[in-house]
Amino acid sequence: MNKNIERFIRYAKIDTQADDTTGTTPSTEKQKNLGRLLVKELLELGLEDAYMDEYGIVYAHSDGEGDVIGLNAHMDTALEVTDTGVNPQIVNNWDGNDIKLNDKYKITLEQFPKMKAFIGKDLVVTDGNTLLGADDKAGIAIIMAVLDYLKEHPDFKHHPLAIAFTVDEEIGEGPKHFSLEKMKADYAFTIDGGDINCIDCENFNAQGLKVKITGVAVHPGEGKNTLINALQLQAEFISMLPQEETPFYADEGYWHLNNISGSSEEVEFSAILRNFSREKLEALDMRIYEIRDALQSKYPKAKIEIEIFEQYENMKAYVDKDPRPVKKAEAALKAMGIEPVFDRIKGGTDGATFSKMGLVTPNLGTGSGNHHGRFEYLCIQDFEKMINIVLKIIER
Repeated sequence: MNKNIERFIRYAKIDTQADDTTGTTPSTEKQKNLGRLLVKELLELGLEDAYMDEYGIVYAHSDGEGDVIGLNAHMDTALEVTDTGVNPQIVNNWDGNDIKLNDKYKITLEQFPKMKAFIGKDLVVTDGNTLLGADDKAGIAIIMAVLDYLKEHPDFKHHPLAIAFTVDEEIGEGPKHFSLEKMKADYAFTIDGGDINCIDCENFNAQGLKVKITGVAVHPGEGKNTLINALQLQAEFISMLPQEETPFYADEGYWHLNNISGSSEEVEFSAILRNFSREKLEALDMRIYEIRDALQSKYPKAKIEIEIFEQYENMKAYVDKDPRPVKKAEAALKAMGIEPVFDRIKGGTDGATFSKMGLVTPNLGTGSGNHHGRFEYLCIQDFEKMINIVLKIIER
């Protein structure tokens, strides 16, 4: 195992899962455990100003010539599957047969046909009990490998670099306390994607939805014309949402239910709302309010509270105004013999909000996939190639 993969596995084993219920920044203190390690390693690599601020964001800078290029990846992991006890497994020269993660779970080409591209390559996978955390510790490891290369090759001429490792990206709060003044970059890249041939310069507009329904609780035997079951009311609410606009069916946009908690008296649920088109997203908002009004009229003694809040927006308009980073990435990929694909990502990165703030930041891949779950993987060859792509981007 080479030191770059060892570095990734070291990071992956540190539990940094975010939590969207705490209201703090970072949302979990354990994210700072990785932050402290990264500051230590950055200082060892010669980035003398490396530090972690009060919000858990790590910043560092490296001298060079020309425009200052920013590199970003996030330290937190997703909420869907635990990040506690990550135990990465190496599959060498994968033959395309089922990868048994444990007695319950396996990776199959039938379920993940896209993975045919990795037959004959080496993969890092989970043991089936956790996610892997390649989203986005692979991005962090790629950036750190680039900095390691610069230390070992002092004659390599490169642009000045501005590094930022953010927290809470997975809950849409990565840029909440991000500072352009601390970053001090002219343009930047997030290393937080999948396929390494993709340059992501368009993404979903994103909102979060929270709904709280309070019913009327009485004994069911006395419930005629009185009892209003909040659980049944939330099911009715969800059934009235456009069912063809869920991730299973939709291409341009969707709503996705995250969680439900409560009882027959009171229930809360949350969802994410996504669309490339701002107008279509706002149309979905209107539909949600219409559903609330209709159910409130049908059940006047119930109480239905709705909160829709912004998370990030499509970066395309900002990237179009400053094409420098896209041109840099395109030239680097072509120099490496890779034909660039300009992709629209059905999600978001910190770079979407950075771009809105004034730091145009398209997204690049890491060689990983099946993110946010126990079937997550990292292709070692693509991961290594991405290190060279980033070196080509920053080269003078």
